[in-house]
Amino acid sequence: MTTTPKLEVPEAMRDFADQSVSQARKAFDTFMTNAQDAITKMEDGASTAQATGTEMQKDAMAFAEEQVASAFDLAQKMVRAKDTTELMTIQANYMRQQMEAVQQQAQDVGSKMSAAAQDAAKSMKT
Repeated sequence: MTTTPKLEVPEAMRDFADQSVSQARKAFDTFMTNAQDAITKMEDGASTAQATGTEMQKDAMAFAEEQVASAFDLAQKMVRAKDTTELMTIQANYMRQQMEAVQQQAQDVGSKMSAAAQDAAKSMKT
């Protein structure tokens, strides 16, 4: 009867292998944590962008409503004008008000876009 020689792995080799597996597990756990954090940040950024987009759509609708209401007010004032001088004054006032309104709306949109860009940049940094 022949016996198979017993192959022993030295304890130092087993310790080294155990340590290597532990380090690999720790590196993988760190990788997964970082990946989850990155996904969360991307989701937060997407949520912020979506909320900003929704807010911008609501603002656009409000701007449009204001413009239509203003046009109806103009029409009503114009049909009540007594002469061409009053008509021209009404028209000039309307144009001035419209330019101011458009300027204010552009500033509002610019401010919101700037804030959204800053929020997105912050969420990507942290």
